[in-house]
Amino acid sequence: MKKTIIYVALAGLLTSYGCSSDTKTAAEKANEKKIDSQSGAISDDAKADAKEVAKAMVELTSMGMTELEMSRLAVQNAANPQVKGYALQVMTKHQQDERELRNLASQLTLTLPAGLSDDGKDRLEDLKKQTGTAFDLEYLKEMADVNDQAADIAEDLEDNAPNDAVKKLAEKLLADDRSHRDQAKQLRNVLD
Repeated sequence: MKKTIIYVALAGLLTSYGCSSDTKTAAEKANEKKIDSQSGAISDDAKADAKEVAKAMVELTSMGMTELEMSRLAVQNAANPQVKGYALQVMTKHQQDERELRNLASQLTLTLPAGLSDDGKDRLEDLKKQTGTAFDLEYLKEMADVNDQAADIAEDLEDNAPNDAVKKLAEKLLADDRSHRDQAKQLRNVLD
């Protein structure tokens, strides 16, 4: 009996580790399931639109968390004081943006990622391998790249926003992402 319980527990652990998925993907699937399970009174087009909005909010949250974690690392590891200052500024802004995203998602009953995506983890691990000016340059390159991607998503969300609250947040995120991208590029040019 004891052996059976141990084997069942072990099988459960192995299954949960083997099936652990990217938090971003898990949030996207949860949102799709929620939207699909809504009553038949909602048209297929409305469901497709809702899925696109949910996916964009998940992506923006995931990218924001990646920027936040890379910036935390930069505050500790950056060699250049201007890069550290930029990282602090990004951290402050993204903490605020994430709170706003989570509040809006809660109102819309959407699920957002609870942790870094696999891509975010990879970016962070690659960044941890750098030191000195190489760290600063890589951090700024990654920040320009992630913010550029996030700006594209925020712009699409702004264009397709289902209500004023989503549109307003998308506009704010778009402005923040463009600003962070441009600052990262300018700093990188100074250091390069």
